[in-house]
This record gives sequence, C-alpha cells and structure tokens, in this order.
Amino acid sequence: MNKPCIYPGRLPAGYHDLVNENFPAPEEYILPQGVETLQSTATMSLSFSTDAGLHVDPTLDSLAVDSLHSLSDWVENAPDTSLLSFFTTQGYWSQSDLVVAIPRARPLRPLSEIVASHLQFAIDNLKNTPKIMVLENQTPWCHQQLYKSYMPKVMQDAYACCSLYMSKNDINAPVIMSLFDARTRELLSMSEPTEPIEILARVHALILYQIMRLFDGDIRSHATADALFATLELSVLTLMSIIPVPNPSGPTELLPPSVEGTAIFWQIWVLQESARRTILLTFYFIQIYKVLQGKVPVTCDGKLGLEHSWYLSGHLWNSQSAFDFAVAWTEQQHHIVYNLNFEPVLQSAHPDEVDLFGRMLLVTVLGIDKAKAWFYTRGAIL
Repeated sequence: MNKPCIYPGRLPAGYHDLVNENFPAPEEYILPQGVETLQSTATMSLSFSTDAGLHVDPTLDSLAVDSLHSLSDWVENAPDTSLLSFFTTQGYWSQSDLVVAIPRARPLRPLSEIVASHLQFAIDNLKNTPKIMVLENQTPWCHQQLYKSYMPKVMQDAYACCSLYMSKNDINAPVIMSLFDARTRELLSMSEPTEPIEILARVHALILYQIMRLFDGDIRSHATADALFATLELSVLTLMSIIPVPNPSGPTELLPPSVEGTAIFWQIWVLQESARRTILLTFYFIQIYKVLQGKVPVTCDGKLGLEHSWYLSGHLWNSQSAFDFAVAWTEQQHHIVYNLNFEPVLQSAHPDEVDLFGRMLLVTVLGIDKAKAWFYTRGAIL
C-alpha cells in the first residue's frame, strides 16, 4: 500500500539507481568529481525479513498508566497525524513528479498548524545548530569528540563562519554572506576527499552553510543554498558507500579486551555513528526545506527512501571518554532504530535514552503533543 511521505530528491529503492542519475547543477557550482566510482561501492542495501515500514501504535501499553487515564485516552484516540498521513490532508498537497534539480528560490512559507506540530521542533533545533556547534563543538548528528584531535580545513572554515553568523546584523550581513560565498566556492573547488573523516567534514560543512543560508531572510541566500543541494546529496552518497550500518536484530558486539582496543573501538564508533546520523539528517533537512518552500511530497515506503539504521542511546552518544562509553555499552540498553521504525523504542526506552537527534525525529513521527505525552507518562519532559 502506498504511503505518503517526504522524499529526499528523487530516491529510488537502491543506491545504484541514485548514483547513475544525472544530477543537474548550475554552471557556477562544481559538482564532485569521480561520482561514477560510487556505483561499485554503494552497496548499503540491507535484507531484513521484517516489515520496517513507519508505523506508530498510539495504544502502547506504557501510556495506559492508572494515574493518567485521561492523558492516555487522549493519546490513543487522537487523530492520526503521523508522518505518513498528515502531508496528504485534503487541500495541502497535489501530486507531481520529483526530480533532483535546482529549485527556484522563493521565500520560506509559514507552516500550517498540523505540519508545524511535526516539523517545528526540528526546525527550531536546526536554526540553533551554528550556535551549538561553536559553543559546544557538536550537533545532534556530529559527536562532540569527533573533531577533538583533528578538524579538516573545510570544517575549520565552516566553524569560523558559524562564529561570524552569530554576530550577523543588518550592517555586517553583506560582508558575512560574501565570506560564506568565498568559503563555499573554495570548498567546491577542492578535489573530492577519500578519507572518511575528510568526507564527513565536507558534508558537515555543507550542512552548516545550508542552514545559515536557508534560515537567513535574504532571498539571494536561498538561491545560493538551492544550488548546493545536488552537491550535498552527491557528497552524502560517497559517505553512504563507506559507512556500515548496525543490524537491529543482531547480537551486541563485544568490546575488545584491552583498554587500547576499547579506545580505538570508541573512536571508530564516534566517526561511524556521526556519519550514519549525518546521512539521515541530510535527506531529512532537504525535505524540510522543500516543505517550507511549498514543494509537493509523494508516496513512499515510509523510510525516507533509504535503508538506514542508527543507535538511539543517550548514554552512548553523550559519552565523553572511552571508559564512559565502555560502561554504557556493556551495562546500558541501547536501541537501533531501523528505517524510522520507532515502535520498539516507544515500548521499552527510557526518556534519558532519547537524545536530541532522536527527539527531533520522534516528534516528526508522532507530532509534538504525542511526543510530549510519551515523555510525560515516564516522568520526563521533551
């Protein structure tokens, strides 16, 4: 059965179709070289027997607590406003063909109430990302320890631009935006990186530039950001071809017995988990912008057109040392979210296990009120 969803560009079921697409781009921007080499390496398709379509059961046992009958009844009987249904409400959308092309620049449109209930939480956190990157050296998809030992130049430039963005006003805005243009042109003129940390830094830098442009009030900034989406998608394809995804039905991997081995395991996990989250966030972010522009989503399989999984564990993600990570890995429960299927998480997770990245996606799936109710019935707030 077809399900309404938000598609990332033109994403077929497999990655091979993606990398064989001809992505149009404006002449003033340089697309990454060597894209054809992705065809042999982009083998991220998973083969799980279970149906991982996006579905959230609003009648979960955990919500039926004696002390909160009225809240539980409201959650259970609320209209279906899941990610799969709310975009097809009559009058919001009509069907159209999706192509990966450079969209026309247009002002961002205000969200309708029902769309905002699913997306506004994520949008607010996206807007705050440049500030958090500067103040905390992290984002919900970039681990705080990722660039502690080494930050590639493209990310150094983006970091500096985030600092400038925090001080932007009507007087200095033209100068700051021209600096963004210069740094972006320099990034696009560089040869495609081959090391995982360099590839990931390139994607992180592009995301930060996009966020600062898209949520800037200048329509010219929107036009420049529109032109970078094809480049961003291609960079993410390179990332997808080299990053493994965890098996949600497999056993938990044992940590190495030595302290040194555990430290290396943690460093690899930080890189890979940051990459997994970045891949998902990129396509999600692109579609948020399309919604803000009034673009039309189509039917999909309920997983953003991607085969993906990532670790939902605040204990793992917030670990700041190999020792803390080892304790969380061996003693704390951690969930693997496969294809945006949050149903197992809703049944067994504790609120402190759902970090900010998980909260952004959970609100998108449930809507803000149902998400708040889930946290409230467990003695926490969103």
